Amino acid sequence: MESTAIYRKPRKWVAAVLGLLCQPLGMLYVARPGWAAAYFALALVVVLGNMLVLRGRELAGDLIALLVATICAVHAYRLARSYRELLRRPWYSRWYGLAGIVAAFAALALGIRVFLFEPFGFPSRSMVPSIEPRAHLIVRKWGYGNYGTFGIHVMRTGMSSEVKRGDIVVFEYPEDTTVSYARRVIGLPGDRISYYDRRLKINDEDVPIRRIADYVDKDRTAPLLQFLERLGDREYPVVVEPEARAGSPVAKAFPFKDRCAYSAEGLSCRVPEGQYFVLGDNRDHSSDSRVWGFVPAINIIGKVEYILQ
Repeated sequence: MESTAIYRKPRKWVAAVLGLLCQPLGMLYVARPGWAAAYFALALVVVLGNMLVLRGRELAGDLIALLVATICAVHAYRLARSYRELLRRPWYSRWYGLAGIVAAFAALALGIRVFLFEPFGFPSRSMVPSIEPRAHLIVRKWGYGNYGTFGIHVMRTGMSSEVKRGDIVVFEYPEDTTVSYARRVIGLPGDRISYYDRRLKINDEDVPIRRIADYVDKDRTAPLLQFLERLGDREYPVVVEPEARAGSPVAKAFPFKDRCAYSAEGLSCRVPEGQYFVLGDNRDHSSDSRVWGFVPAINIIGKVEYILQ
């Protein structure tokens, strides 16, 4: 004889709570995989909409998410109430099935975040205009040998991906590796980098630059001077403040500082082996290698692949 537990109807209050907290689980609990997929897709739309469309209007995004959750809770409650007692519930609607699904998705998401791609929030103005404050960065991690997430290192291996001039990389800040920075790679190991009077040279050759329309910053009354800088086949915008002093920022003590020479007009550095020289695109408002030195290769987390402004 079959156990009556197999044919037990889903509990209405459990369905409502799951629907409110995690819509796909609420639908799986009442044995509606099609609705689970639909609510999962809707959740993705809401998340992407918050990131891409409703930036700066988080309250509206939160209200939309709450509305979807409330609708799903009511929907799951009604489906549980109308569930037929003689209908055998599939494995994925039982507690062990739901727990297994949650564990599998959590492991998959964690694995992707540790080894493949990881999102980072970027609050700084140091990379304007390439990266606006509060943008979201999607960073490719495989091949850079620094694997971990949420401040926990899982493993470190040798770097197999090539770091190129012009790449924007996320790295552990050399003075506090619990903090992540994003800057543009300018100098590779062995390069000689010079930055005098806002003119960048690599290995004693001027980096091509041309003036374009001023950059209008909504938080400033005066526009910033904007240029297109070219490194190899890569061209990207940089900005400078007309009123700012053209010399280099005040430098801290850092490893290999003896490889750099500072003056009132700027600095020049020979990049050591296993190190990289990085700059912010907002040249007069960026804390970078001019201030705190080189980025060790082992500190690089990955390359920025997508910028969600």
